[in-house]
Amino acid sequence: MKKALLTAAIAMAALTVHAQTDTTQPMQDDTIRIGDMIIIKRKDGTTTTVEGNSGSTRWYYGRRRPKRTETSWFTFDFGVNNYTDKTDYSTPEAQQYARAIRPGEAPFTSSDFNLRTGKSINTNLWFFRQKYGVTKNRVLKLTYGLMLEMNNYRYDTELRNTYRKGSDPHVFRDSVSFSKNKLALDYLTLPLMIGFDTRPGRGGFTLSAGASIGYLYSSRNKQISGERGKQKIKGNFDMEVWKFQYIAEVGFGPIMLYGTYAPQSMYERGLDIRPYSVGIRVTDWDNW
Repeated sequence: MKKALLTAAIAMAALTVHAQTDTTQPMQDDTIRIGDMIIIKRKDGTTTTVEGNSGSTRWYYGRRRPKRTETSWFTFDFGVNNYTDKTDYSTPEAQQYARAIRPGEAPFTSSDFNLRTGKSINTNLWFFRQKYGVTKNRVLKLTYGLMLEMNNYRYDTELRNTYRKGSDPHVFRDSVSFSKNKLALDYLTLPLMIGFDTRPGRGGFTLSAGASIGYLYSSRNKQISGERGKQKIKGNFDMEVWKFQYIAEVGFGPIMLYGTYAPQSMYERGLDIRPYSVGIRVTDWDNW
């Protein structure tokens, strides 16, 4: 009798230990149903969403469904400006605007508008920048926004270009030398681009191209000389009020290179000078 009781006790103990240490039993999952959508939260911490949509089923693992639209606020671009000069300086229109005012003075040429490229700065302040995933996987996208486009064209130090406004706007060679002499043009600009991301939300390669339209809201000639000190001449100077340009950007993740080119002159008359810029653009698109 004692032997039978001892055998039964040993068997019960073995079953108890097996029940406590057995890890082969499947863990139970928590399931929530919301309309046609089923959310399965597993014991291992992962989440699966099953969504029925007109007979089809879509699965999302580990995180919520990504947004089709993303907005970035108050970001900056930083680059440099230059231009291509296609002016025919032998024409009366060019000589009337770029004016030789002293007897025997040589006519203007393209070298009279040479820039210090490293000092000719382009800075853009984006009020907002938004992109929309055209396709469900967001590989194809539209990018658009609103920005202040600020362009400085810094002339070579030996140049003495001075702008005159009023009823007869023109540029002439001044009688003094300048340690700093630049033309500043600022635009309120609306860009629109179409492009693609190879790995949306994961820092992949991105490429976009399109166009922008800008309105000239400020133009000025800023100079520094020993004779006159600092001076700023504000005016339109017969600059083209509307600026149309082609734009493009390429990069990886949040760091991109951008470029712009205007196929029309930035001057309304006389000179055919077409600006372009290149620079670095930083956004938070990597979180998209």
